[in-house]
Amino acid sequence: MDAKMIVSSRELKGSSNARRMRRDGQIPGVVYGDGGEARPVSLPAHEFEQMLHHHAGEQMMVEIELDGKTESVLLKDVQHDPLSGNVIHVDFLEVALNKKIKVQVPVEPVGEAEGVKSQGGILDHSLYSLDVECLPADILEKIEVDVSALKIGDVMTVKDISIDTSKYTILADEDIVVTSVLAPRLAAETEGEEGAEGAGPEVITEKKEGAE
Repeated sequence: MDAKMIVSSRELKGSSNARRMRRDGQIPGVVYGDGGEARPVSLPAHEFEQMLHHHAGEQMMVEIELDGKTESVLLKDVQHDPLSGNVIHVDFLEVALNKKIKVQVPVEPVGEAEGVKSQGGILDHSLYSLDVECLPADILEKIEVDVSALKIGDVMTVKDISIDTSKYTILADEDIVVTSVLAPRLAAETEGEEGAEGAGPEVITEKKEGAE
């Protein structure tokens, strides 16, 4: 575990106090106990965001120092401001290190697909994260999927992901598509359909007229 953070207890609650904390470079947070009790805390914004920057996912085990005591907790939830993207609240959760938990792990394609490199296709990344069950100490930062062998028309699904099943259980249907390689024409048609769905009937009509 390389994620460490010094946090402080906080007594004051409410939105006005939370805003003042953020102006002072602190982020309000809560450490939830296994029994449901909640301990309000504050943590340094810059240090926390730097920690996130060096991890692919936002769910990880963190070693926190609180009131002189060090403990391992799960970073369970990070709330961001919808406009600025800044972190505005953090939830930590006490977990038993010998009990499996469910976490969300990012999925990242690696390599250059053969269908893209030599056939002019387009890689379609469909699934960006997966729910995985594992012990807290085994939490993955990300799941890498090697796409280098994929040709045009090839599809990689959840069942094709290589993972240590003795440690990890993927909580998703094995037939869900993770990534595929589309022919350029099919990719353009797919993008056009998605644009039409979001644009409404008028744009669809204009597209048909243009096609004629």
